[in-house]
Amino acid sequence: MHGDREHVLERVRAFTRYGWLSKGFVFVIIGVLALRIATRSWPDGRRQADQQGALRTLADQPLGSILLAATAVGLIVFMLWNITQAVIPGSTELDAFGVAKRIGWFGLGLFYGALAVAGFRLAWASGSPDENAAGSTVGGSDTEPAALTARLLAQPGGRWVAIVAAIVIVAVALYHGYKGVTYGFVDDIDTSDLDDDTERWIGRLGVAGFLARGLVLGLVGALLLEAAIQFDPDDAVGLDGALRELATVAYGRVLLGIVGFGLIVAGSYDMVTFRRQKLR
Repeated sequence: MHGDREHVLERVRAFTRYGWLSKGFVFVIIGVLALRIATRSWPDGRRQADQQGALRTLADQPLGSILLAATAVGLIVFMLWNITQAVIPGSTELDAFGVAKRIGWFGLGLFYGALAVAGFRLAWASGSPDENAAGSTVGGSDTEPAALTARLLAQPGGRWVAIVAAIVIVAVALYHGYKGVTYGFVDDIDTSDLDDDTERWIGRLGVAGFLARGLVLGLVGALLLEAAIQFDPDDAVGLDGALRELATVAYGRVLLGIVGFGLIVAGSYDMVTFRRQKLR
């Protein structure tokens, strides 16, 4: 009986790891989009360098709706894992750091769940005979970060909710940076069967990837915090806006190119290690 239970649990873990593969795939595409902005390969505004832009890029490929649906399924799985980690007893200590991790897991779960829904909607629209369906289904103006922030700031107490959300995003960014600098991510994967050279290369992927994700999240959180403090929704941007903002500073396109490469590395790390993720 115990063996049957462990067999079922291992099947569940194997399916859950598929979520890391999907997440990594999305980040690789975002990194490519960022590089295209940095090198001016695409006119500004043609394709957003964010999760929505990644979904649209998938939709443009042969069998795009199938790719989108498969990726969205993986994101749903990743959402369920994050929310489960946030609510189940024993997933982490209930000290200040543990509570912060649970809040971060729950927030990530909601984020990837919303992204999965967007992916399913775009996959459905991609198979529609209406050529404009995909463009109108996902990423419309009512879902842009500035519009969402404007609606949030218009609500009673919305400004404080935005400030708290910005602080959480910055905290998650710092945590990513901390894991990158300290090699903390190595504790999350199984490296027992790897030789030294392979483990060293995976470590390099992890460091670069976590630092890049931390930098981008920090930019998004800082810009959202500025918008909330100044009570100006026009200053609020999402991932795409943060990357484009970076491109406007001195040597910004060089920095954006580095960040884009880092996001490709971050996604590659998830895709290389998805089978090795340690799960409860």
